[in-house]
Amino acid sequence: MKKKDIAALEDALSRYPDGSQEKAERAWLEDLQAQDAGVQQRMEDLDTVHQALQAQGIARPSPHFTQRVMAALAPLPQTSVPPARRVWRSVALLTGVLAVTGIIMTWLSSDMFTGVTVQQVAVPYADQWNWSVAVKGKWLLYPIIAINMVLGWALLDRAILKPLFQHRRLHQA
Repeated sequence: MKKKDIAALEDALSRYPDGSQEKAERAWLEDLQAQDAGVQQRMEDLDTVHQALQAQGIARPSPHFTQRVMAALAPLPQTSVPPARRVWRSVALLTGVLAVTGIIMTWLSSDMFTGVTVQQVAVPYADQWNWSVAVKGKWLLYPIIAINMVLGWALLDRAILKPLFQHRRLHQA
């Protein structure tokens, strides 16, 4: 049997004990039961389960069950404060980002790259135009500083300031 047929059969079998199906579907199931022992066993199992559930009856919760459950859930906080270890790790990363930025800025201000002022870099596959690009050593560090600063601000915002303000908001409310 195909998966689609098996799903349709299971769906029809689940409605059989209740009698909540059409006459054509019920007749199809009874014919299938007469032909296939597996279907007959499944129908007997479902009928046994249905009878057991009918014998137990429907358990009804007390009238105020929902209100008691919701009242018990209300005092729980919505968000948790991250562990101190995570915050300290973020502080260490932010310190590293700031240290690297400071080192690079110190290099730039000390004219460390005066000997590497201009380099000629040949552009590949541009031999027909005779191109060469002048690259200053200092200009290579500016994007590194910019990327480092963006990472530092993102780290400060997400890993340190956001948890700090969430913690304050929870304790003030």
